[in-house]
Amino acid sequence: MNNINDIEFAFCWFDKEQWQLLAKIDPDGVDDSYEEWRKNTNSAITEFEASGQKVIKVSIKTSELQKWCQETGVEPNSKSRSEFAARLARQRHDNKKI
Repeated sequence: MNNINDIEFAFCWFDKEQWQLLAKIDPDGVDDSYEEWRKNTNSAITEFEASGQKVIKVSIKTSELQKWCQETGVEPNSKSRSEFAARLARQRHDNKKI
């Protein structure tokens, strides 16, 4: 069984252009600006790392997120983004083992 400190937490990471596209499709809304989002996300990552947890930033293309949401029947909100990031991180990790 894995210890909580052995688990990598995947955080969605958007560049400014992708974040602006996300802001147009997120039904719950996003931070007021890319800079605010980036600051808040980096603060959350710092808190996770300070408690000894492993964090990886997963670069997200909004079009891929939107396609996955349509295929799975979910909205592109924070919960589904987290799941999408975790799936991408797992896929990338599994591909490294090959």
